[in-house]
Amino acid sequence: MNHILSLTLLSTLLFLSNANISGAGFGAQYAWVPWSEAKTIASNQNKPIMLILHKSWCGACKRLKPLVANSKAMLDLSDNFVMVNAEDEEEPSSDPTFALDGGYIPRIIFLDSDGDVRPEFANKARGDKYKYFYPSSDEIIISMEDVLKNINKKVEL
Repeated sequence: MNHILSLTLLSTLLFLSNANISGAGFGAQYAWVPWSEAKTIASNQNKPIMLILHKSWCGACKRLKPLVANSKAMLDLSDNFVMVNAEDEEEPSSDPTFALDGGYIPRIIFLDSDGDVRPEFANKARGDKYKYFYPSSDEIIISMEDVLKNINKKVEL
């Protein structure tokens, strides 16, 4: 009985620890990495980080998931990024560093390979409010291309 209980607990823990790696609806075909490893990988591979902060119960998040999952252009661009998808209370969801203009969800934040938040890479289609909200994969692609073109240029805001 203890053996079965131990296996059940272990299976549950493995499932929970791999929830964001499987894509959490954003597409298992992406090379998602946990936040705990993202900065090291970004530094070692000299790649920027694309961080998606979302909640399982959020309607806007649910609408965005298939748009990302089904975007071939985004998938192709993602090879140039360390991709992190933090759902619910996964790190770094509660870190105020990533509430650049509020705690709304979903938010997509870009960081450079040193792990520094780059607030200038926001959704250009948005006004001053909710700059890190992306309702379409096309808008995300524009920011991803902007990051790749300009990431080595540090901009003071």
